Amino acid sequence: MTKVSLFASAVLFGAALGLAAPAMAEDVLVKNRAIDPNVPRVEVRYSDLDLDSQAGRDRLTTRLDSAVRTVCGDADVRNLDDFSHMRDCRDESTDRAYAARDELFAQHMAARASGQTLASAGTPQTMAVFARR
Repeated sequence: MTKVSLFASAVLFGAALGLAAPAMAEDVLVKNRAIDPNVPRVEVRYSDLDLDSQAGRDRLTTRLDSAVRTVCGDADVRNLDDFSHMRDCRDESTDRAYAARDELFAQHMAARASGQTLASAGTPQTMAVFARR
């Protein structure tokens, strides 16, 4: 097993989609150039959202928040070690998710300015949210 750092581009989470992730992303374990299936992840679709509208951008943020909660799970506050690990996972995964979301918005604006859409520019229409490990 080797470690590969993921770097900034459209969608952190897009590592599994062939996209690069934000530079702050922690190392993700990979085997034979594939994301380790033991690392929790959730695909977040956004092809149905209008990223030109505030409502569409807000809906994507809501989906990312939900995905972070899913991949990081819950912990009983009475078990401080588990709770601390869950909070760290959520904080770091949210930071990476929002950085990737912001990059996606920037790419969307650039594509729009050149008369393209993200889909016509070949950008995948999903993001993969990974748990911090």
